Amino acid sequence: MTAEVREHPYFPAPGVALHDNGIRIESYRREDTEVRLLFIAPGATLRSDESRREAHVGMVIRGEITATVGDVTKLMEPEHDVYVAPPGVGLSVVNTASAESVLLEIRRSKSGESYPAPSGYFLEPLESRKFVKMDVTFFLADWIELMLADIPGGGEMPYHKHSHEQIGTCLDGRYEMTVEGTRHELQFGATYFCGSQEGHGAANPHESLARSLNIFIPPRYHRVPQQEAEQETP
Repeated sequence: MTAEVREHPYFPAPGVALHDNGIRIESYRREDTEVRLLFIAPGATLRSDESRREAHVGMVIRGEITATVGDVTKLMEPEHDVYVAPPGVGLSVVNTASAESVLLEIRRSKSGESYPAPSGYFLEPLESRKFVKMDVTFFLADWIELMLADIPGGGEMPYHKHSHEQIGTCLDGRYEMTVEGTRHELQFGATYFCGSQEGHGAANPHESLARSLNIFIPPRYHRVPQQEAEQETP
């Protein structure tokens, strides 16, 4: 008799799809949220119509793309620009570079939530600073916060809990992520999902730097009520 192998919800295996237009998609999902890595060939275009129900949030992590949200078009530079496309607003992206570009996109549709767009649909870095010995950069919208983090060799984010959902993807190097006592080493593209009040922490036991994108829903570090901020561990 073969034992049943159950996949942990914290570290889902990716689904992979190859489109005829030269776009390969790796998809990680937990419940109402999906994280996608889109490997976009030069000249390839991807469109999402206005009838979709999900909010889309995207950041270029390699190369460059031109994105159009509603009637606003922007050339997006890697790790600098973020689009926030609410349900009911058209979205299209095209790789205008001469080499493959990689887009990281979050899709979310959860009952009872609203997904307002920032003015102009695009975000730029809000703040860069040191945080628990890491160099971090924040991007902020009303309902979502993104944090780019450099985890130095030997660096660690202590194990903690908070009420905000947290999702993260490894962008460079490798590091160990622990969620509710389950440890997993993340390399490029690997994604974790951490629900409200699920304990989690990260450590980089290697000599080389690791880089990650961490997503908080709702925003945590710039919109947390003072009382909650005093009670919670960073």
